[in-house]
Amino acid sequence: MKFAIALAILLANPAATASEPMVLPITGLTASDLINQYQSPLTEYGAGHRGVDLPATMGSEVTSPVSGEISFSGQVGYRDSISIKFAGTMWASLEPVCSDMAEGTLVSAGEPIGTVCQTNPNYQWHCEITCIHFGTRTEDGYFSPLALIGGLPVSRLVPLGDQALG
Repeated sequence: MKFAIALAILLANPAATASEPMVLPITGLTASDLINQYQSPLTEYGAGHRGVDLPATMGSEVTSPVSGEISFSGQVGYRDSISIKFAGTMWASLEPVCSDMAEGTLVSAGEPIGTVCQTNPNYQWHCEITCIHFGTRTEDGYFSPLALIGGLPVSRLVPLGDQALG
């Protein structure tokens, strides 16, 4: 419930929690270039897609989507990942991204932070083409980075009763 309230506030006014707009981590892309959209899990540990996927080529430069502090840079499972803490209580994570940046390093939005990479042969891409996974979260849970960038799909109300879909 706390997450739903926090997300409603965030979606209503992202500027209230982020001091500047977030940008996509691959230069030249727009929200319409997404390969896979965010899909919220039904439960905290349920299946879902906790971020968006963007097309990228191996070795492409990855830039910081927001100004903040590197909170993690290293391997998670079979993939290299980097996370940036911003606006006090939010994190942006990108994978697979190889980076030499140390935890605690301050970065600006648009600053190079690493490259798209595959360091472990056991890594299984979850896109049909090479892509970068870009997720955002608060202490209460994950949300689509498009909430801070723009480009969220339009919500539609569905009628109840005999007029409902199905």
